[in-house]
Amino acid sequence: MNDLQKLNKVIGSLEEQASQVTEFNGILRAINDARSEINASNGALASLSNEQKQLIKDCYGKFDDFDKRFSDLEKKLTHLEEGQDRVLRIIGELKILSPDQFEHGRDKILLKLTELNFLTPVQYDEGRQAANEALNYTISELAQKIEQANRAHQASLKSLKAMTVLGILALAGGITFLAYVLLH
Repeated sequence: MNDLQKLNKVIGSLEEQASQVTEFNGILRAINDARSEINASNGALASLSNEQKQLIKDCYGKFDDFDKRFSDLEKKLTHLEEGQDRVLRIIGELKILSPDQFEHGRDKILLKLTELNFLTPVQYDEGRQAANEALNYTISELAQKIEQANRAHQASLKSLKAMTVLGILALAGGITFLAYVLLH
């Protein structure tokens, strides 16, 4: 029985080892599954890290752009402040008139303008219209005189034509008479 007991012990020990191997295989499978998940997580983390780096790079670019814009705005604001200071200085140098002073000054200017004999727009239009009427009247008189001279010239031409015809007839009659006297 010794051999049988040994065999039972060996079988028991093998069974125990088989259960330990099964447990070990389960643990090993769990470790391999965990390793696969870790590798997948590493890939995802690398992708997220790259995205994060790109976002940080973009943010730095935008911050630089904002810095430039703020610098430009500061320059423009400085120019506006300088312009405002100049305008305030000019306004301070201006002599502000009271309404009475303004009215008095305006009256003086209007009086001076009337002394200079400037034409008002109405006076200018009236003068221009009168000049146009006088010019039109003169042109119509000249046209009548030209027409009268033309009629006189036409009458003179008619008279001249009649006298020329009569002169030619008299000359022809005289030549005929001379030819008749010479031939007979």
